[in-house]
Amino acid sequence: MERIVTIPVAEAENDNLLGRARPIVITAPDESDPQFTEQLRMLQAHAPGLGERDMPVLTDFGSDAPFEVRLIGKDGTERRRFTSPVPAETLFEIVDATPAPKTRT
Repeated sequence: MERIVTIPVAEAENDNLLGRARPIVITAPDESDPQFTEQLRMLQAHAPGLGERDMPVLTDFGSDAPFEVRLIGKDGTERRRFTSPVPAETLFEIVDATPAPKTRT
């Protein structure tokens, strides 16, 4: 079974993600936040789908930070924002409905 790996936002190479990945950014007060652990559980159940869609999981913890999930597009713009845990299937539907970028010939 594939496992998801979370990467702190501060350690992510944004230049390497742009045009290549659709990061899921999870913000929470800390790693023990119940919504954070529930979100990870929901994503872990669909780890292969995350890999297929180039969706790394980035984390951002801070004592004043409310729980939030943001889906970022390959172009670096925010596609959707959620304030409660979101099923992986919902994220997949958003990604799968997004038109593929046009390639230059």
